[in-house]
Amino acid sequence: MRGVLCAVAIGALVGFPAAPAGADVRVATADPGPVIVVGVAGLRWSDVSVTGTPVLASIVDGAAVGALSVRSAPAPPDVTCPGEGWLTLGAGGYAAIGGSAAAGCVRRMAPPVEVADHESSDGVPDGVSARVPDLPALYAVNAGLRFGARPGTLGDAVPCAVAVGSGAALAVADRHGMVDRYVPSLPDRPGRLFEGCPLTVVDLGSLPAGSGGRRQGLAAVERALGTIEASRPPGSTLLVLGVAGSVGDPAPRLHLAALTGPGVEPGWLVSPSTRRAPYLQLSDVAPTVLTLIGADLPAGLAGQPVRGGGPGRPDGVEATAAALVDLDRAAAAQRAAVTPFFAWYGALLLLMLGLYALIRRRGGAPGAAAGGAALLLAAVPAGTFLANLVPWWRAPYPPFAAWVATLVAAGVIAGVALAASTLGRRPARPGGAAASGPGGAVRPGRAALVVAVVTAGVLAWDAVTGATLQINSMLGYNPLVAGRFVGFGNLAFAVFATAALLAAGAAAGGLRRARPRAGIALVTTAGVVALTVDGAPAWGADFGGVLTLAPAFVVLGLLTAGAALRPGRLLVAGAAGVLTAVGIGLLDARRPVEQRSHFGRFVAGIGDGSAVATVQRKLDANLDLLFSGPHTIAALVLTGAASVWLLRTPAPLAALYVREPWLRPALVSAVAMAWIAFATNDSGVAIPIVAMLVAGPTVLAVHTLNRPGRA
Repeated sequence: MRGVLCAVAIGALVGFPAAPAGADVRVATADPGPVIVVGVAGLRWSDVSVTGTPVLASIVDGAAVGALSVRSAPAPPDVTCPGEGWLTLGAGGYAAIGGSAAAGCVRRMAPPVEVADHESSDGVPDGVSARVPDLPALYAVNAGLRFGARPGTLGDAVPCAVAVGSGAALAVADRHGMVDRYVPSLPDRPGRLFEGCPLTVVDLGSLPAGSGGRRQGLAAVERALGTIEASRPPGSTLLVLGVAGSVGDPAPRLHLAALTGPGVEPGWLVSPSTRRAPYLQLSDVAPTVLTLIGADLPAGLAGQPVRGGGPGRPDGVEATAAALVDLDRAAAAQRAAVTPFFAWYGALLLLMLGLYALIRRRGGAPGAAAGGAALLLAAVPAGTFLANLVPWWRAPYPPFAAWVATLVAAGVIAGVALAASTLGRRPARPGGAAASGPGGAVRPGRAALVVAVVTAGVLAWDAVTGATLQINSMLGYNPLVAGRFVGFGNLAFAVFATAALLAAGAAAGGLRRARPRAGIALVTTAGVVALTVDGAPAWGADFGGVLTLAPAFVVLGLLTAGAALRPGRLLVAGAAGVLTAVGIGLLDARRPVEQRSHFGRFVAGIGDGSAVATVQRKLDANLDLLFSGPHTIAALVLTGAASVWLLRTPAPLAALYVREPWLRPALVSAVAMAWIAFATNDSGVAIPIVAMLVAGPTVLAVHTLNRPGRA
């Protein structure tokens, strides 16, 4: 066990030299000038064109730009309404107005502003003090939510701020609702207004959600941006944002972000919180603004300062906008495709199981075709990631294109597995114990091994090369949800971990008969590799995954060695996960703050108490997802029943375990992994369900391919 933990720690260090994307790009270090933040609800990259929005296009041309995720506190995929967007901006964390999401944006707008009486001696609208009366109540509302956002954080941290419009007032008000200077709308000559404080925030309203009136709305935004560009002081920095969704938007989208000013290098915007250019989050705006004006960052901010100069941006405004529109299209298409995808996948699984049960009830035996179909379904999880090698989201009907691409990829994997399983084998004789297939008798264990190895290999390769296949895949993550942008997401981890355990179990089973120690060594090696890929901050960056994988591989190693799963040994297995995760976290915490993954941030948070809040937030998220409706409760019960059924070794599996002795240790370790992950992650019952989607068809494929072939 000590050797395994040392090897994991050494392996995790392999990922450390590869710093997160954007670690080498810099923010201006000169004396800070005024910062102007302009927010427009609903402003997206599809609105940008050289001819239609020339002022905006000229800003974009010389700016660092990115795709802004405006996620706020209401559970995704709800649209972030304008009030929530401005409140999240000022809080530096996911915030909520408090109205019901089902009511739309009517009760989720920026609250009214109370303005003090004021008379300007020279007629210059330099702003007056104002107050947002609802701010203290909003602070209390968010204190009770699992994200714990603190409205007023930006207002408390800046020495002086000007707000133009009610949304801007909500963003820069302090905790008590006080706004230093306020005007309800942008003056014709705002130059003096911009010079009054180091920060000015301008609310330019909301663009209409539909096509009607949007052109007029963009024209008004253009005029306002022209006024701001002509009036902003020399040396000032301008940040233009699509701060929220439009009122009436049917679904969330990615929005525009452009930062320009002294020392800001053109290129992509890069955020340490996403670690994937050109994505950034609305919660990054507050720390970015505070950094630009030279103010200290308060504790508890969810976001981090963004930087310009990220490489890879296309030349020209139109090409840049097209690339970012494509990212938005992919995110929206994935969101729309997930539900029909799983509906079809579930229907195929139920059809397969129904046909199998019907054949068995009538006294028949499924043939090679049934085994091949089960193997195809076992390869579907890997196919969902390989589907992202083609731009399926650009098709006329993206859900159908995603399903076709997935099936093609899964079919190739299953075909390779069947072909590999017949190599070196003579065709089975009639009435033999193995199924006959093209070229010879199928070895079910080898076929399952190939599918599992390919599945784990695809995800390992993806994690090491930047996780380009996980983002916007059916079992990956979505930037609209903004739960993760790099590394292993919870569902991808479930696929990877289950496949890695099945692959290690199958390979070790083949060695154990001749050389028992070789099987244990193989499991140990596979565990070290899997933990390194999953845990290295520059690769998988999956804290909960390490807590889960280490004990699961210890369980597999014990069963491979023929040892009993006694309580003391299981306790050691759990300790292995904790020690490995904490060890990686300690190493990660030694890096600069902007380069840390959440491993290092969690370990660093143990000292200031934020780690406790993180654990509580994940627990709350897990419970929220688990009890979000009858369907999740039913899924929990069914998945639990399936796990118990597998562990009790029912009669249909007893003979199979004799023919394929590797299968039971692999399944027991996979079930252990699934339920440990259920307890240590924030995805409800999703990980056990996805683990069953990998393990279930594999068991069915091995079972049917072990029977006499009947085409």
